[in-house]
Amino acid sequence: MADNTRRQFFYGHVIVVGAWLAMFVSAGAQYSFAVFQPVLLEEFGWTRGMISLGLTFSLLTMPAFSLVGAYLVDRIGPKWTVIIGAIIGCIGLCLLSTITQVWHFILLYGVLTPMGLALSYMIATLSTVRRWFMRRAALMVAIAMTGSGLGIVFLVPAANAMIAAWGFRTSYIAFGLILLVGAILGGSLLKKDPESAGTYPDGVKPSEEELKTRDDFMSRAERWSLREVFRTRSCWLFICAQLGTTIAVIGLLGHLLIWGEDLGVPRETMSLIYGFAFVLAAVVGRLFGGFISDWYMARFNISRKPILYFNILAVGLGVFLCPLVGSTMGIVLVSILLGFGYGSGVAVFPTYQGDLFGVVNLPMLFGVFGIFIAGFGSLGPILFGFCYDVLGSYNLAFTITGVICVLSAMCLFLLKPPKRKSMENTTA
Repeated sequence: MADNTRRQFFYGHVIVVGAWLAMFVSAGAQYSFAVFQPVLLEEFGWTRGMISLGLTFSLLTMPAFSLVGAYLVDRIGPKWTVIIGAIIGCIGLCLLSTITQVWHFILLYGVLTPMGLALSYMIATLSTVRRWFMRRAALMVAIAMTGSGLGIVFLVPAANAMIAAWGFRTSYIAFGLILLVGAILGGSLLKKDPESAGTYPDGVKPSEEELKTRDDFMSRAERWSLREVFRTRSCWLFICAQLGTTIAVIGLLGHLLIWGEDLGVPRETMSLIYGFAFVLAAVVGRLFGGFISDWYMARFNISRKPILYFNILAVGLGVFLCPLVGSTMGIVLVSILLGFGYGSGVAVFPTYQGDLFGVVNLPMLFGVFGIFIAGFGSLGPILFGFCYDVLGSYNLAFTITGVICVLSAMCLFLLKPPKRKSMENTTA
C-alpha cells in the first residue's frame, strides 16, 4: 500500500510551489532596501544611521506582526493569510512613492509594509511546508526558501534598473504590484496540512520504526504551549544559536552596496555581487543544508546540529575576514562564503524547530521565536550604521558580529532536545 501511495500525486509539492512564489515576491520587496538606500541618501541628504532606522523598524515590525499571521494561519488558513498580507504590503510600497521626510520612510517601510510581509512571507509559507513533510522536511523547506533567494537575485537588480529608468517613486509602485500579484497567486495554492487533506506527511504513512526511533516523528503531534516552550532551556539556547548569523548577515546586507562603494567598487558592480555572489551562494547553500541534514538524519539517526555548526562558523569566519578585504575579488569571495554559510542553515533552523517542539503549534512558535531572533537581528543595521557614522569604518561592527557568532556556536553545542514537565512527571 505504501508503494501505491508513493506513486500517487502528492499535493505537498504544490504547497512548495505556492510557498516559493509568495516568498519570491516578498523577499524582493523586503531586501530592495540595499538598492533604494543610496538613491534616498542622495535625494534627501539623510545619514546612513537615520535611514537604517527604517530597516531596523521593519525587522522589529515583521516578527511582532507575525504573531497575527500565526493566529490567522490557524483560524483562516495560510491561503487567506498570505493574500491579506499581499494587499497590505502593496499599499505600503505604493505609498513609499510619496515620501519627502525620513519619518515617512520609517513609517511606511519600517511599519506598514512589513505588516503585510509578516503575513505573506515566512510564517504562513514555511510552517505550511514543514507540516506537509517529515522525511524530506529540510530539503522541501530549503526549496521553498530558494524563492526568497531568487527573488533577491532577480528583483533587486530589477529594482536597480527600474530606478535608473523611472526613478525611485515609480519603482516603489511597480514593486507593490509585483508583490500583490505574486503573493496572491502563491497563497491561493496553500492548504493547512496533509491530515486535513486526508493524506500523510510526504504522502506516505510513517512506519512503526520511524515512529519509535526518530525524534522528529515522535514529536510531530505534540502540542507545546508557549508557556511550556519558554520554560525549557532548549528554547533559549535555540534562539541564541541563531543570533550571531542573524545580526551579522542582516547588518551587512543593509550596508553591502555602500560598503563596496567605500572600497572603490561601483554601485552597479556591487548590485551584481549582492545578487549573483551572496544570494546565489545562499540559494545553493540552502539546498545543500536541506539535503545533507535530511540525508544524515535518515542514515545515521542524528540531529540536524552538524550543518548548523557549519552555518554559524562559516558566517563568523566571513565577517572576521571582511576588514581584510580591499578589492572587488575579495568582496566577491567573502560574499560567496557568507552567502553559502548563511544559506546552509537558514532553512534547517526552522526545520529543526519542528523536530524539537513538533509541528502542531509551529506557526505560533515561528512567530514568537521570530520576535526574539529578528528583534536582536534588527540591531545589525544600527550597529553597522552608527559604527560607520562614529568611526568612519565598519571594522568594529565586523569584529563584534564575529564574536557573537562564536557565542552562538557555543549555545548550539549546549542545546539538547527538550522534555515536557508533564512527561517527566509521568515517567517519574
